[in-house]
Amino acid sequence: MRNVALLCTTLALAAAYAACGGAPTPPEAPAAPSAEPAAEPPPASSDEVAAVPAGSAAPAASAAPPAPKAWKELQGEERGKFMKEVVVPKMAALLQEHDAKKFAEVTCATCHGPGAKDGKFEMPAASLPKLDPKDGFAKHKKTAGGAAMTKFMMERVTPEMAGLLGMPVYDPATHAGFGCGGCHTMAK
Repeated sequence: MRNVALLCTTLALAAAYAACGGAPTPPEAPAAPSAEPAAEPPPASSDEVAAVPAGSAAPAASAAPPAPKAWKELQGEERGKFMKEVVVPKMAALLQEHDAKKFAEVTCATCHGPGAKDGKFEMPAASLPKLDPKDGFAKHKKTAGGAAMTKFMMERVTPEMAGLLGMPVYDPATHAGFGCGGCHTMAK
């Protein structure tokens, strides 16, 4: 019975290691039973004890949770839940990191405009600044704080939002992916 338990434990550890990206290694054959009892493991260090709260059992090995769906795979209420539970908290933190005063309160209306209060979430949002990508957004960079905001949007917001939606970042060569036009109306 002990050999079966050892084999199961070895296989579970190998599967867990492989699931985390490690190369699976074949399990070793269990050792032949010996007349001596198995040695007790050494006592845990204080660091190890602190990692597991008192009175709790170590977590059992389980399958990894399913990968989140990409935005295009979500429907109706799933989209609303995803925006509320994932997008708003992550984007609020990012926007507040950039300008805590301007983005003190981030709501659906921050990006979707006042229509969000009535359940209108169409994008791009007419309430956001209309962007002109001509000359690398030169017109927008000339406004007060425009250069910093443009850089922040291009380097931080766009890639984060693309990742949250499960999309690649916009590629001007292919015109595919998530970019400024996902939220802003673009000048023709």
